[in-house]
Amino acid sequence: DMLHLLMMLTQTRMADSLMYISELECTVLEVKAIDGLGTTIDVVLSNGALHEGDRIVVCGLDGPIVTNVRTLLTPQPLKEMRVKSAYIQHKKIKAAMGIKIT
Repeated sequence: DMLHLLMMLTQTRMADSLMYISELECTVLEVKAIDGLGTTIDVVLSNGALHEGDRIVVCGLDGPIVTNVRTLLTPQPLKEMRVKSAYIQHKKIKAAMGIKIT
């Protein structure tokens, strides 16, 4: 009963605190070169939306790196991003999702 009360209070009082913000917010997990795709960036998109052709800025060791988004890829449903398999290509992705940017 205590756990149920805690869940109920959390859902009722914190529902207003959870919201979607249109300002782009993303966390870079990994940058690597993949055969056939070139250099890719694995990110977690937590807020906002990304489109093909968007210009993004990523922090690098020698300063900022400015690049354009060529493709937005996500893994197949119920598959991990780390496992090599075919990816699904998107024109637009809205938060929250793990994506691969080329």
